[in-house]
Amino acid sequence: MIRNGRLYKISRIISIQYYIVEAVLFLSSLSALSVKGLQANVPFFEPRENNVSFYAGDTATLLCSVTGLQTRFVVWRRTSEPNPLTIGDFVYSPDDRITIRRVEDKNEWNLIIKDVQKADAGVYECAVSSREKYKRLVLLRVNGTSRRLNSKGLAYDKDQDILKSQVLMSGQRFVSKGQTILLTCNATGEDYAPDGVDWFINGHKANHQTMPRVRIYDPVVDKNKRTLLSTLEIRRSIMNDKGIYVCRGPDQKTSSLTVHILDEEKSSIDKRGDGSPSHGFVSDSAIPCCSLKWSKQCAIVFLGLSATWFTHAWFVT
Repeated sequence: MIRNGRLYKISRIISIQYYIVEAVLFLSSLSALSVKGLQANVPFFEPRENNVSFYAGDTATLLCSVTGLQTRFVVWRRTSEPNPLTIGDFVYSPDDRITIRRVEDKNEWNLIIKDVQKADAGVYECAVSSREKYKRLVLLRVNGTSRRLNSKGLAYDKDQDILKSQVLMSGQRFVSKGQTILLTCNATGEDYAPDGVDWFINGHKANHQTMPRVRIYDPVVDKNKRTLLSTLEIRRSIMNDKGIYVCRGPDQKTSSLTVHILDEEKSSIDKRGDGSPSHGFVSDSAIPCCSLKWSKQCAIVFLGLSATWFTHAWFVT
C-alpha cells in the first residue's frame, strides 16, 4: 500500500509538472507576440536612394519608404525652410508643381516636383510626425538643360559642379536600445560610379569579420548617375554601439553621423520610479522571470522549484 501510494504521488507530480510546462510555454508565446507587436509600431525607413539628380524641366521624384506608421504622418520639407511642403496626403506648399505620390504596396510617400528648376536643388527631409525625431534626408541636384557627351561617352551638362565627387550619409541619429541601426551612404564619382566605400565606427574600419554584429549590404550602383548606395545595419543595438559612424568614398571624401543609443527602460525608471514600459516597448522588469525572458531556462527554473515543493509536500507530510 505504501509503495502504491508513493507511485500515485509521483505520477501526480509528473502530471502537475507537465501542466506547469504547458503554462510556461503558453505565457512565453504570449509575451513574445506582445513585444514583437509593440516593436512593429516603431517607424522604420526602408533603404532608398537619397542622392538624386535631374535635368531642369524634368519631373523630380524624391523617394521615401516608411513602415510602422500606424496613426502617424509623413512630412516633407526643405531643410532650408521651416514650413512643410506636404503632410500626409495633403500638400501645404503654394507651389502647384509639388505633389505627393503614395505607393501603398511599397509603403512609399514620394515627393514629386514637376518642371524642376535649379532653385529647387538642395536637401529635403522626409520625417515622421512623432515625439521622437524619425527622418531621412534626400539631396536633390538639378543640372542644366544642355546635354552633351564627353570623351568617355558619359552624358553631362554645362554645369561643372555635377562632375565633382561627393559623399552623403543619412540615418537616424537617435536609436532606442534594441532597435536596428540603419545608415546609408550615397557616393558619387566624377566620371564613373565608385568601386566601393569604406565604413568606420569610432575610428575602426567596419566589416563583418572584425565586427560580427555589423552587416554591410552589397552596394547598389547606378552607372548613369555615377552613384553607389551602401547600407550598414546593426540589429538589436546595445549601448556600446553609440559613437561616430563615417563613410569614406572616392578621393578620400567622407561623411559622418553621430549615433546616440537611448536606454529608454532606464530613463522610464528614473522618471516614474518603476519599470513600466514606455515608447512602445515592454521592459524586462514588466515580464515575470525577467532575467530569463520566459525562455526554456525559465521553464527549467519553474520545473525545479515545483518539483522540490511538491516532493516535499507529498513525501514529508
